[in-house]
Amino acid sequence: MVTMFLLKADTRILTPGEYLKIRNELSRQHKIYFDGLMFTGMRYEEFLRFLDKPQWFDPERSAIHLPREASLKKKRTQPERYIQLSNYALPVIERLFDQELPKLSRQGWRKALLKAAERAEMLTDGITPKMTRKTWESWLVCCYPALTMQIALSQGHTNITAMNHYLNISFSASEKEDMKKFVNGFGGISI
Repeated sequence: MVTMFLLKADTRILTPGEYLKIRNELSRQHKIYFDGLMFTGMRYEEFLRFLDKPQWFDPERSAIHLPREASLKKKRTQPERYIQLSNYALPVIERLFDQELPKLSRQGWRKALLKAAERAEMLTDGITPKMTRKTWESWLVCCYPALTMQIALSQGHTNITAMNHYLNISFSASEKEDMKKFVNGFGGISI
């Protein structure tokens, strides 16, 4: 029997079940990292900068403001952006600042993800630090196709990037249903 998984440009797009399997195998602090990266869709370097700047989080607006200095990406499409959060993401982000989290290098984070996937008895193809970002945008576009532009802007992409990379992922009906609890409330819209 061949095990199938979703891969886009050599990066794994997790299903909700795979997300939970990996999460269950992470240490407590790594779970906090994993959830924070997953439900913001931030680039890894942006996330590390955000951990030092809790004032960028606005719980009243259910958003994170990433100013120009948050990203080192040279070819970014937006100098700054607002990351809109789902209802599920709000307590996740608040939990980020309950304690001091150790800073992990990108390589250290990749190792932690690979070990967790192996412990979960998953194939490790495409398990990379950027999979949370790609997974999150894929889930949002899948559940909110009419909000593709808003999702793209929240992620720091163009609408074309969202259409080319995230609109045509073949999630099953049950996977789409399982995504709803995580994405519900994104942009203030309930499903």
